[in-house]
Amino acid sequence: MTDIIAQTQAMNLHLKSGKQALHILKDINFAISPGEVVSIVGPSGSGKTSLLMVMGGLERASDGLVEVGGARLSGMNEDQLAEVRRATTGILFQNFHLIPSMTALENVALALDIAFDALPLSEIRARARAALADVGLAARENHLPSALSGGEQQRVGLARAIVSRPRLLLADEPTGNLDQETANAAIDLLFSLARANDMAVLLITHDSALARRADRQMRMDRGELSELAVVPA
Repeated sequence: MTDIIAQTQAMNLHLKSGKQALHILKDINFAISPGEVVSIVGPSGSGKTSLLMVMGGLERASDGLVEVGGARLSGMNEDQLAEVRRATTGILFQNFHLIPSMTALENVALALDIAFDALPLSEIRARARAALADVGLAARENHLPSALSGGEQQRVGLARAIVSRPRLLLADEPTGNLDQETANAAIDLLFSLARANDMAVLLITHDSALARRADRQMRMDRGELSELAVVPA
């Protein structure tokens, strides 16, 4: 894997708290390639989610390079950042954030409609159906979230995240609200889809066993990112 989907070089994130600057991310050097799954572990408040937000163009780095899909995010306005995000990035949250009054199909289709407002409705619905089929929910497309299990809701969230065929998927504690068996099934599916679609996955997790399943493991501690050595089985 020689291509780079996303990278940072000497990237820092500082936030102001009164007259003091809080150093959230410190000299982050990171890169991820097509089809690669990279996990990041670390304590709460260490900066894991902040890194994900910067990679998704939802938070601006204070300095340094941030590049996603060949586009440098520094200096972009909000519209430009949104365009890069639509073209390159899917986001999978711990809380599923499904719209309760919409069916599974409508929840997935809405994400595609927002990302590509010029697509005809027939194409939107066809691609939403295909994404639900990819996650094993073709038979549940007309169900409201309240009629779905937690694992099924998470799979709808995954379908929504991949329906635009992103090159990079940012997953923030995607199994945090699931029991272990359901979480394992969700991660099996996520990894399978990543490799089948050559999609890079940045996975934030507190679960060390889950982190070890990634191609590379990293740790965030007090805003500093380091590579973890792979321990042979």
